[in-house]
Amino acid sequence: MNVNYSTFAVAVCCIVLINQPVKAQVNSGESVPDVTRTIALTNAHVIQSPGQIQEQSNVIIRDGLIVAVGPDAAIPFDAIEISADSLTVYAGFIDGLSHTGIPQPRQQPEQERPDDPAFPPNELAGILPHRDVRGLLDPKDKRIASMRESGFTAAHVVPRGRMLPGLGAIILLGGDTPNEMVYRGETSLYAQLSGARRMYPGTDMAVIAKLRQLYRESERRHRVEQLYSENPTGLERPRYDPVHYAMFPVLEGNRPIYFQTDDVLDLHRVLSVQEELGFPAVLTGLSQSFDAIDKLKSANLPLLLTLELPKELRKDKKEPPTDSTKATPTDAPVALPEVMHLDYDPDLRVTSFTDIAIEKENLEARRHMAYKTHVSNAATLEAEGLSFGFSTGGASPSDLLTNVRKMVDEGLSETAALAALTTTPAQILGLTSSMGTVEVGKMGNLVVTKGSIFDEDGEIQYVFVDGRKYDVEPPKKSSGGGGESGANPVGTWSLTISSPDGEIAGTLTISGSDDDWSGTLIVEVDPEAAPLEYIAMTDNVLTFSFNAGGFGTISSSLTLDADSMNGSFDVPNVGPVSVSGTRTSGPEKSTQFYD
Repeated sequence: MNVNYSTFAVAVCCIVLINQPVKAQVNSGESVPDVTRTIALTNAHVIQSPGQIQEQSNVIIRDGLIVAVGPDAAIPFDAIEISADSLTVYAGFIDGLSHTGIPQPRQQPEQERPDDPAFPPNELAGILPHRDVRGLLDPKDKRIASMRESGFTAAHVVPRGRMLPGLGAIILLGGDTPNEMVYRGETSLYAQLSGARRMYPGTDMAVIAKLRQLYRESERRHRVEQLYSENPTGLERPRYDPVHYAMFPVLEGNRPIYFQTDDVLDLHRVLSVQEELGFPAVLTGLSQSFDAIDKLKSANLPLLLTLELPKELRKDKKEPPTDSTKATPTDAPVALPEVMHLDYDPDLRVTSFTDIAIEKENLEARRHMAYKTHVSNAATLEAEGLSFGFSTGGASPSDLLTNVRKMVDEGLSETAALAALTTTPAQILGLTSSMGTVEVGKMGNLVVTKGSIFDEDGEIQYVFVDGRKYDVEPPKKSSGGGGESGANPVGTWSLTISSPDGEIAGTLTISGSDDDWSGTLIVEVDPEAAPLEYIAMTDNVLTFSFNAGGFGTISSSLTLDADSMNGSFDVPNVGPVSVSGTRTSGPEKSTQFYD
């Protein structure tokens, strides 16, 4: 008997595979093929939209779309079932505007000043309205995963730059290639009052004048194009100009300008030029919009409020020893961080140097009052009947939910906060048919949490982007400023700052203890030490700000371990630049024991 052994082997393999149990898998962000794209979240507390809740409901996702929601929704036979009886399901959060996924561009060092600074090339002046952000996307950008871990599943992203950096796009915060991430392109034109360096337009007013000029020129060219398209006979063919052509959809009302405003003066200037020219606009940033409520009501434009908040001021409260004997490890004074609650006296006047402490405390009270005003900005807008979405801008992803919770603590309703994360940005960005709510037919963009997203103890368990499941690690608990793994900022650090013009060396020095830090930064291009302000250490992340002269105030976010740090400096009008450092000394050991 002749046996075909190759055929026999194939048959045996088939029999073995048929008798093996098949375990469905879901892609959790790794390069593992999906056995099925059907997912069932069962018995969940579902927040379908702000104020609309379904208890003990099933949410079924198939091929990236929500196909069923409700207590009686049948679980398909091929579904990966996830028990969610102790979990809450929200629609995925939508970032109204940021540079997520757009790496910092590297410029040529020692860029020469143009021959005629009054008429520089558009590229040098930061006038690039035709530049498409889709060509700049980097799926490996770390901010994408960090944003996703904070519950964001989609983002409106724009290029980095100055006056007119380019065209924005809607992206999904998942996928391995730019093509997988892009949901919709050419959604907006991004603008900001950020002048060029050492050339025109170099000031806020010059930027506005240039915008007005560009708008009027584009109007004339648009009219010429219309006349030529209607009857070209006897007319010279209009020359193509990418800058003017990029403005055509704005003139036609089909593409809004998303205009960044950093303070109330920016806001008034932008509203003035928008009212004059009449272009469709969305206002973003709005950190001082509490001072322009009436103007915002009159303008009636869509609003995207930044989730970036100033650092909270804290004050040490030290209890003295109970007797006059030397302090021991058991009765030593303890520094307890306490949020400042001081009353500001605008009429306080000091008469001698002995009153400096009183004056300092009064100034700290004023700063705290300003901090409270900024944090309650969202509540003020809600109370005045103004609707808004959230933009993440330059805020650290790890601070986003914390800042939303701070806004809620200062009076913003949870309903308005959830709307600002979901339905309102979906409406502003034209995404209401596909995102923003947990409904049949919408994309499978979901956030699954343990507890309420607005509770301090609420934790994100899973995030779904286009039906693709991502597990989220629970955040590390704060170690009271000292951090884990021996992370302690005290000492001297050697820094390498990756600026657009090349690497810059620096020396960072930190002293003090929890909530009473002090320090300086010296960089090789400026030997004068810059004092650090608002120094804080939370969950191994060191934050501070410093004045960099012509660059303005720069803020930092640096993650520490025992002997190294990595993170970024957020430079105004430039964006984040990466920073790395190694410890060169400290911290000093100061523990003493007494007999």
